[in-house]
Amino acid sequence: MSRRYILIGLLILLLIGSQSVFASAPKVGTSAAPELFIPMGARNVALGGANIANVGGAEGIYWNPAGLAKMNVASATFNYMQYFADMKVSYLAAGARVGRSGAVGIAFQVMDIGEIEVTTIDMPEGTGEMLSPDYLTVTATYSNRFTDRISFGTNAKMISEKVGNMSASAVAFDFGLQYVSPFGIAFGVTMRNIGSKLQWDGTGIEFDSSVPWAGPTATSRKTKLDLAEEELPASMNMGLGYTMNFGTMHKLSLAGAYSNNTFMLDAISTGAEYSLNDMLFLRGGYMMTLYPEDYESGYEKAQYGLTFGFGLNLNMGGNKIMFDYANRPMDIFDANQYFSVSFAF
Repeated sequence: MSRRYILIGLLILLLIGSQSVFASAPKVGTSAAPELFIPMGARNVALGGANIANVGGAEGIYWNPAGLAKMNVASATFNYMQYFADMKVSYLAAGARVGRSGAVGIAFQVMDIGEIEVTTIDMPEGTGEMLSPDYLTVTATYSNRFTDRISFGTNAKMISEKVGNMSASAVAFDFGLQYVSPFGIAFGVTMRNIGSKLQWDGTGIEFDSSVPWAGPTATSRKTKLDLAEEELPASMNMGLGYTMNFGTMHKLSLAGAYSNNTFMLDAISTGAEYSLNDMLFLRGGYMMTLYPEDYESGYEKAQYGLTFGFGLNLNMGGNKIMFDYANRPMDIFDANQYFSVSFAF
């Protein structure tokens, strides 16, 4: 079977799968693992999340795993961001080629929301105990090129959450495809967070209760609440990209994307990146929701609007090191600040 037919089959499976996942899903609601909503990588955040078709290297692990196959040898990126309410998110991703077999990568996302004071019904002012919730997502990636124009990649994620003596975990998968046409227009499609449901469990939902109609001297019994399972925030994303060269020093890259989400409003985004001598980068993007008037007011303002950022690419002995910054708006809280350091070997 030729690689062309394999590509067509993969594209059909992605489109059919997207219809089954998103056709009847609620558009706004509460999902499990909200940390999966947080975008990673300052470069694409500055582009409004629109760079689905052209993203490459280690940054592709989050946005489109097919982009990992674009590496020459290896790449790595570290991202730190200030979220809201003093929460912080760290992200480390790295990948390497394994010859003709493709490329493999791994990523770690850690969300730090600080300490939370424990309160109870009997002690509403606090018990003196502090909790430090742990949110960790580990991603393993495989990506390969079918031809010089087509690449495919997949992520396997382990999601772990822990608060005090309660914990929850889930497994999810991402699938991504990238294609570059003979005319230079790039196309990308991803399906993200397709996996199991997440359910909390632990001793924190256990309590002593009396046995009905038992005598006054009867001992109590241990009772455990049955918590509901929650779905992961799945999404399908399709994007286009095109790069124009102006001489040998100037380059302009344009990108656009559409996102179909299970627990958020659908959105479209656009982005542009200007490159000077492949060393200095200026970026801007805009993300907006579709049909926000169909829902309660406020959703269209949450984390959408104008994004911007810049980057500096340094060549050191044949190796590249890039520093990136991005600013993403939020309606109620201060804007998110992203800082990334990336290496390419």
